[in-house]
Amino acid sequence: MNIQILCLLIHLFQSINIQDNQNILQPNEKKVYYIQLQEKETKAQNFYKLIALHQEKLQDPSFLQIQQQDQQQMRMHNYKNIQYTVDIAIGNPKNIFKVVLDTGSANLWINSKRCQEEGCLRHKQYNYQENESFVPLNQELNVEFGSGNLKGIVNSDTIFFEDIVLPNQTLAEIQSENGLIFKNLDFDGILGLAYPKMAPKDFNPVFDNMMESKILKRNQFAFYLAKDANDISHSEFTLGGYNPSHVDGDVHYHNVIDKYYWMIRADNILVDNQDIGLCNPSCKLIVDTGSSIMSAPFDHLGTLLRQLNVRSHCHEINTLPTITFQIDQNDYTLEPQEYVKPTYYDGNQLNELNDDEDLQTFIQLNHSDCIAAFIPLDIQSPQGPAWILGDIFLRKYYSIFDRDNDKVGFAKSKK
Repeated sequence: MNIQILCLLIHLFQSINIQDNQNILQPNEKKVYYIQLQEKETKAQNFYKLIALHQEKLQDPSFLQIQQQDQQQMRMHNYKNIQYTVDIAIGNPKNIFKVVLDTGSANLWINSKRCQEEGCLRHKQYNYQENESFVPLNQELNVEFGSGNLKGIVNSDTIFFEDIVLPNQTLAEIQSENGLIFKNLDFDGILGLAYPKMAPKDFNPVFDNMMESKILKRNQFAFYLAKDANDISHSEFTLGGYNPSHVDGDVHYHNVIDKYYWMIRADNILVDNQDIGLCNPSCKLIVDTGSSIMSAPFDHLGTLLRQLNVRSHCHEINTLPTITFQIDQNDYTLEPQEYVKPTYYDGNQLNELNDDEDLQTFIQLNHSDCIAAFIPLDIQSPQGPAWILGDIFLRKYYSIFDRDNDKVGFAKSKK
């Protein structure tokens, strides 16, 4: 009898252990994460003046010759006037870095102790020697942004993003940097969210690592960019889906046409509902959270600016035309107060100006000129020519990036 009882107890104990082990081995529930973005506007007063100088070149009679001789002098892609950043940790959960979420690039770049240049020393620096989870790969990587370039070395470490843990995540340690953006702005790195096709060989982007880990409810992420830093709802990044509370009306989805950038196709771009020849027969659009403003190919931007004639209407902004992006028979319209910016910007005024009366008053009081917040940028084939929909557009339209179906969704943002 005692032996039978003992055998029964052993059997029960083993059953309990098996059940406990099964509970341990069960994957965590797939989740959606709602992450508040940190917002900060730079105090660089010359930001919109710099754009104005580039636009003035479009009026130069010798513009075509300038364009042929030196396109690089007019490139400004990824210059960020307003930053939207989140915190990630590397090596251990307390080793926090502030990174820009950028759908226009695919790599994870982190400011490193390997860099001793002025810009690097101004920001927090990653020290691989402090982390037991560091794995050397020693692959060199050089990337050119429109606003500068980075040189680094690719290694891997453990990344912590909310309660998501990604071991062996490849990252590029910055060894040197060139460009005022990296010196002057308040972030420690760039987290690229574009397609892995843009990343170097064997460099697995962070979101692709999450997809492979099967930890998200859906392989989606979404952005709500508040119109000013005092908005009580604040900006938000959603992982694993999107937040319907930020959506006003229906979401319309558009196919990604080149799995490199988040690139979609526009049927036309209208000015006051008129076709002025900006798309023939269609236009490529890159949806880029890493660009604070908009960009267009050189020739097309010249046509657009001449039609807008913004500077002649600085004190009566509401008379300027609308700009409408027609995508799959859906109209996404920017009003003049949304795309017009003063060329002189008071560093003490840290919020974006979105009301046309406030903007006109600001221009009058500060004796300011104004511009359309577009820069000329020729993106090379095969991805280009293309327009960039930056934060000017994305503050008005909630954006959903869907890797399950390779689509970008837009809906009007709810304030």
